[in-house]
Amino acid sequence: MTHTLWRFTLATACLGMIASAGLAADTVPNTMPAPVVYVADFDLDAAAIKPDESPPKRARHLIGNLLPRGPVVPEEDPQVHARKIVSSMADRITSDLKKAGIDARRLPPGVAPPDGGWVVRGVFLSVDEGNRIRRAVVGFGAGQGSLQVAVAVNDLATQGQQPLYEDVDNGSGGHMPGAIVKLNPYVALAKFVLAGHDEASTIKHTAQDIADMVVQRVHGAPAQ
Repeated sequence: MTHTLWRFTLATACLGMIASAGLAADTVPNTMPAPVVYVADFDLDAAAIKPDESPPKRARHLIGNLLPRGPVVPEEDPQVHARKIVSSMADRITSDLKKAGIDARRLPPGVAPPDGGWVVRGVFLSVDEGNRIRRAVVGFGAGQGSLQVAVAVNDLATQGQQPLYEDVDNGSGGHMPGAIVKLNPYVALAKFVLAGHDEASTIKHTAQDIADMVVQRVHGAPAQ
């Protein structure tokens, strides 16, 4: 009887140790570092604005010079405007990713991302009258046609950085500037339409949609 009680006590103690070990393993926090997402500046071309030398324009400029307040304020430089759009989009995406719990960081222009983590890249696009995809241009013909942005989210550890697109035609023929491009079919791309007349609001909502897509990709959802 004594041996039976001893064996029962020993077995109970072993089961208790196993259960405690299992509970401890379950309660140990996951120490795997969260993946870093690098947000690169999206490609957006800028072109010089051709001065409007029409008589009404010259008359307005002359009247502006004669007014006490001074000359009419010139239009914003296309290069400056393009940088604002690109920077605002990247900042918004980075901020929205951080709000979603992602370790997101801006990738400075010209700096290659490391071998690990994820990278978000994109290119602003427009569609001309012939239904051809072109790189969008700020400063000349802006606001014409359908403006889109093609975005790729790639795992740097497995996919690396393949080109998003290639130029098909570097000329500026037709009514819209910007080279005709062919998107890379081997890179997971998602397209977003920039709709709306308020530029800041459009960038805000589009950046949120892009950030939502990035969160799904990083968490293992298949590319759409």
